Amino acid sequence: MNIRWFASAGLFMLLSACSMPAITDSSNVVAGAGATSEKLTVLDHHVIPRDAEIGGLKITELSGLAWDEDEQLLYAISDKGRVYHFQLNIENDLIKSVKPVFGAKLRDVKGKQLKKNQRDSEGLTVWNASNGKKGDTQLVISLEGKPRIVRFTPQGRAIADIAVPKPLRNHRKLRASNHGLESVAYHNKYGFITAPEESLKGQPKNLHTVYAAKKQWSFLAYPAENSSITAMDMMPGTNNLLVMERAWSGVLNPMVISLRRVNLDACSDKGECKAENLKVFSSSFSVDNFEGMTPIGNNRYLIVSDDGKHDLLRTLLTLFKVE
Repeated sequence: MNIRWFASAGLFMLLSACSMPAITDSSNVVAGAGATSEKLTVLDHHVIPRDAEIGGLKITELSGLAWDEDEQLLYAISDKGRVYHFQLNIENDLIKSVKPVFGAKLRDVKGKQLKKNQRDSEGLTVWNASNGKKGDTQLVISLEGKPRIVRFTPQGRAIADIAVPKPLRNHRKLRASNHGLESVAYHNKYGFITAPEESLKGQPKNLHTVYAAKKQWSFLAYPAENSSITAMDMMPGTNNLLVMERAWSGVLNPMVISLRRVNLDACSDKGECKAENLKVFSSSFSVDNFEGMTPIGNNRYLIVSDDGKHDLLRTLLTLFKVE
C-alpha cells in the first residue's frame, strides 16, 4: 500500500525533500496505549538516493525486506512487482553503505511479467537463507488484491504458489482491495504465517489476526486510529512475533509507527494474545511510511519506508536492536 494520496492533502508543504528528521520517539502518543518497554534501541538511518537505480529500474516504493544470511544479501520488493538485491555494510551498528547489485521485474512461472492486477507485492520473507548452503534461497512474497503467497527465485521468477490460509482466500472478505496480505513470515512449527492489513469484514476493526494453515493468533491493534499491520517477522531463536503497525488518519494527525512484540507462548488456547509495545514513533511533519522489516542477526532489524514514488518522500532504512 503506498501513500501517494498524501499529495492531494496538502501535507507536502510541510516537508523538505532530503532534510526531514527521522520519526521521533513518542511513547505516549496515544492516550491509553499502555507503556512501552523501552527494549528497542534505534541505531542508525540510511536514505537510499532518489536517483538510485539498478538494471534499468528506479529503486522506489519498497514494501518488503528480507536478509539472506548465506548469500549476505539484502532483498527488497516494491509494490509495483520488482525485486532488488543490495550489498549491506554495517560496522559497529552503523549503516556504512547499501549498494544495489541487482534489479528485476517479478515474472510468472513461464517467465512473463506479472499482470498489472497481480503484481502488488507487499510482504517478503526468505526460505533456505540460513542453512549454510549457497544457491538454494527462495523468496516468499505475499501479494495484495487477490490474496496469494508465492515462492520466487531470488531473480524474481515464480516457482509455485503456497496455499493461503482458508479464511483469507476470499478477497471479498477484505475491508478494502488494498488491505490484503501486507506481510508474510515463517514459523518453525506452523509454517508460513500471514495477516491482512486490517481485520476481515465482520470482525472487530481493532483486532488483528495472524493466520497459519492450522492456527490463528489474535491481539488488539495499537490504539491509534486505523492502525494496520505492515510487516511482521518471527524473532530468531524465540516464539515471539515482531509486528510493525502504521496508523494515519488525516493531515491534522501524526503518522504513528508502532513496533510490538507478541509472545505466542503466552497466548490462550483460543489464540488470544497480548502485544507488548517496544517502541512507538510519531511525527506530524515526516511521513515515513514504513512497510518492510527483516531481522539481520544479533537481535538487529531493518525497516524501510515506501516513498510512494513522490519526490518529497524518501526511501529510509532504519536499523534498530531489540533486547
